[in-house]
Amino acid sequence: MTYQPWQEAWQEALYGPRGFYRRPEGPAGHFRTAAHASSSGLLGRALARLARQTGCTGVLDVGAGRGELAVQIAAADPSLTVTAVDVTDRPAGLTAAVEWCTDVPDPTGPTLLLGWELLDVVPTTVLEVDDAGLARVVLVDETGRERLGPPPRPDERAWCTRWWPLAEPGARAEVGLTRDLVWCALVDRLARHGGLALAVDYGHDAATRPPGGSLAGYARGRQVVPVPDGGCDVTASVALDSVAAARPGGLRLDQAAALRALGVSAPAAPPGNDPVARLWRLSAAGEVAELLDPHGLGSFGWVLHPVGEQAKESLAWTFRTLS
Repeated sequence: MTYQPWQEAWQEALYGPRGFYRRPEGPAGHFRTAAHASSSGLLGRALARLARQTGCTGVLDVGAGRGELAVQIAAADPSLTVTAVDVTDRPAGLTAAVEWCTDVPDPTGPTLLLGWELLDVVPTTVLEVDDAGLARVVLVDETGRERLGPPPRPDERAWCTRWWPLAEPGARAEVGLTRDLVWCALVDRLARHGGLALAVDYGHDAATRPPGGSLAGYARGRQVVPVPDGGCDVTASVALDSVAAARPGGLRLDQAAALRALGVSAPAAPPGNDPVARLWRLSAAGEVAELLDPHGLGSFGWVLHPVGEQAKESLAWTFRTLS
């Protein structure tokens, strides 16, 4: 078996010719995201509202899966130009209201750029401390077997020194440098016309780093051992504090607080005793509860980077009680 750094194996396993994200069933065939939880389009309406309030005329959803969230946003506000980006060809049956690209296009106006559960699947170098107390790159073969390899590069070592210090033998970390660089490149896309970049993911900060790392696999609705063979999703939590600091002006919020500020709340009871209305309310209340659950989707971290004075001022007003 051939061993290679996790970052290389991970990249091939997700995005190579036989990669997980090229499978016909798409991510929704294996796990549930916030976009799937919001079956009524509530999440799309909240994001359309955020786009309008920050002066954006377009939405660019990077890592869009099969366009589920983009469809919601386009339905919520037809005046927005909505573009979805992913590695696969345009999904069959996708509404004409959503444009589709396999490469990130340059925005043509003020844009809300979304990276919804994107950075957790940006492959990173995985490090582990050996018995001598030295951090070394973790190598893996296609069956998931690991062994320790060379020391990390100087820039990877510097990132860990700043954001995820490693000391004890056996301690592991996913080096977030690649995530920071990808996010910076996306934020910089907004430089010409302005707008807002929003990354949403499950993650950690300096106080909550997982000592054994967070590398995991998911397939068919359950967590599995991460094996870089294209048969499962391979993911790791995001160092959200590092992402927020990657460009000036980053704002961090938890999803529950952010969505409440955007008007997401349980629907009021309908008048009368209409059983259909009552059923609708129960369904909507369940959707809201899932999106705001502090032990579930509500705990997801939001990192927002406004670009341009209008976006900065509008963002400060929108989240004035939270920042």
